[in-house]
Amino acid sequence: MAILLVRHKVADYDQWRSFYDRDGEMRRAAGCTGTHLFRNANDPNEIIINLQWDSVENAEKFLADPAVHQVMQQAGVIGQPDIWFLDDAGRTPS
Repeated sequence: MAILLVRHKVADYDQWRSFYDRDGEMRRAAGCTGTHLFRNANDPNEIIINLQWDSVENAEKFLADPAVHQVMQQAGVIGQPDIWFLDDAGRTPS
């Protein structure tokens, strides 16, 4: 499993979330197998998204799609997101 970790600021969380929820099918069709959202406790308009993918290649293709960037802009993403491609190295009990 490949992980795509994204951090970005948004103008309005509720507006952004409506776009995010609506575009789930686009993510699934591109190979996303699940997501987990986080909000900064001190800045609720700073979002961190953990997206699980079937492959790093599919995650990279998804991010290269101009339609994805257009939706991000329409959703109110501010500036450039921080993006990391990660490999799952396992879980620990604590």
